[in-house]
Amino acid sequence: MHNRLMQHQKFSRWHEKQLYLSFAWLLSCLMCGFLFAAIVEFVGKNLSGIFTIISLVVLYGIGLAAIELFRRFWAQFSFAQHCASSATCSSCGKYGQFEVRADAWPIYARCQKCDHQWVIGQDET
Repeated sequence: MHNRLMQHQKFSRWHEKQLYLSFAWLLSCLMCGFLFAAIVEFVGKNLSGIFTIISLVVLYGIGLAAIELFRRFWAQFSFAQHCASSATCSSCGKYGQFEVRADAWPIYARCQKCDHQWVIGQDET
């Protein structure tokens, strides 16, 4: 019973968690940017030979990581905002008055006020 209760959470709490996760990706991306700048400063000190090559390879890897981290931030953030824009019940107009199952996709919603059902992110006909 306890495990079942842990799987469901209010939409507002779920949305907040999605935003926190997306900004964690953004923070990681910014940290990669600071590390990138520090290594660029290190490479600029007239190093020669193998240290320069290793530093450039590390810079390349950090640059790719920063791009991937930003891509993940944007995907997570866009998903959360898209879900938030579809979280209003078309029958009674209540926003976010349903529970979300964290591991389910697509997100099925049932309004707690009027019992209307819809799928988050799909247009209703």
